[in-house]
Amino acid sequence: MILIADSSALIALAICDSLSLLELLYQEVRVPRAVFEEVSRKSKREADKLNHYLANKIVEVKNSNHIIKKRGNLGGGGKKKRGL
Repeated sequence: MILIADSSALIALAICDSLSLLELLYQEVRVPRAVFEEVSRKSKREADKLNHYLANKIVEVKNSNHIIKKRGNLGGGGKKKRGL
């Protein structure tokens, strides 16, 4: 199983029509809800494709127990929040 915790890799694979590579490399693909919500926003590139691909691959993850807090503000899907 692979848990993808960053939206950039998913968006890049979707742009290249290569999401199917994940299925070839890993038996199971999962994403945290925060990543799913980030990549499936209508304003995001390839949102429809990613929404469809990831709809049954969402897992609930409590990030606060696993993230080492560093300087700066990261969004739930790995992106830095602007203006904070």
